[in-house]
Amino acid sequence: MYRKMICSSAEGELEDILDFANMVFSMSDSSIDFGAVYPKAYSEKRCGLVTHHVIEENGKIRALIDSYPIKMRLAEGERSAAELKAVYIGTVSVHPKARDKGYMSELLACAQKDACAQGCALMVLDGNRHRYRHHGFERAGIRYNFHTAFRNIRHCCAELYGREYTEKPFYRFEEIDGEDSPYIDGMFALYTHRNMVARNRDDFWLCLQSGHAVTFAVLCGEQLAGYVTLSEDEQNVLEFEMEDAAQIPKMVYDLMTGTDKMQLGIHVGMDELGKIEYLEKLCNNQSTSMSHHIKILDYEAVLSFLFCWKQKYDTLVTNEYVLGVRNTKDGTVKNYLISVRENGTEVKLTERKADTVLDELALVTTLTTSLCFVEQQKGNGSKIKNAPAGWFPLPFYLPDADAF
Repeated sequence: MYRKMICSSAEGELEDILDFANMVFSMSDSSIDFGAVYPKAYSEKRCGLVTHHVIEENGKIRALIDSYPIKMRLAEGERSAAELKAVYIGTVSVHPKARDKGYMSELLACAQKDACAQGCALMVLDGNRHRYRHHGFERAGIRYNFHTAFRNIRHCCAELYGREYTEKPFYRFEEIDGEDSPYIDGMFALYTHRNMVARNRDDFWLCLQSGHAVTFAVLCGEQLAGYVTLSEDEQNVLEFEMEDAAQIPKMVYDLMTGTDKMQLGIHVGMDELGKIEYLEKLCNNQSTSMSHHIKILDYEAVLSFLFCWKQKYDTLVTNEYVLGVRNTKDGTVKNYLISVRENGTEVKLTERKADTVLDELALVTTLTTSLCFVEQQKGNGSKIKNAPAGWFPLPFYLPDADAF
């Protein structure tokens, strides 16, 4: 016998939930403490935001999924921001003795029902791609990964700024050890310059701590010039912002010099054009990968948001296009009219004939990942052969600080 429930965030329940998750994950990986890894979700200040979807057997937790709400926003100067309400699925855990009972399917369905009830248009998660494809999730987006070696960036900076400029540090780095740092407000202001943001001032610092990441204020003299967040092993730059993009190579050079790094990886989204321009100059090589898994609950809202996101950094030709979406379970097709205008994009259901029809999972990879470029080279055999030029791929990327 078992019973399902959605737990509240009472202190006793949360302790039991975290103990269960820590136990399950520690059985297959190294020891983990979810409370420490994700303070934005499990700290005393924030734990009320998370919805715990739990299955119990005889009073003992046997399966768990947690849902963390996120609000993706596109600022438009002084205008109000376009928003997309989403939910991040995390801490997915099933007791080894309770596997193969369908609990994960039940909990994901429960989480989806709850997300829809809350008006969420999108579900996001991380993990094994093919495991979650079975539940309707697919990898989305394009992430650029730049790799730099110290010997390369030294020559790059000499070419960009002159050799004398590289002989001594221009930037220094002060580790941020708490929300009371005098640099947090300035760092958050820099963060809001991104095309898409998913944090507010209250959760900004807690998000940066995700995964035991280490954050530094980038200082020029006593003035804040930017910030940089490194992975726990300090081998990868997870996120950074600079007041002056042209100084990115010098900042990275000074960071590597000050921390004795010979190699460093840097990750950015495809929409961060100013960063990409200078990261390409400093890197030894670069690659692309996908971002997170997504499941679209409201195609009108999600497609409209992604098109508006792309219009933040690219000029799209004004046009109309009818996209048919085939439901994976029952095969039914709904057609969506996408109208791109200079002042934004409108997406709505239509009876018009579709210009192309894509399955739900194929839609995500075809329209948002590097598979789009492959399709575009197929000519008349392309699934999107008649799509307006330059519309795809659409952006989707969340920094690790937004993940859960």
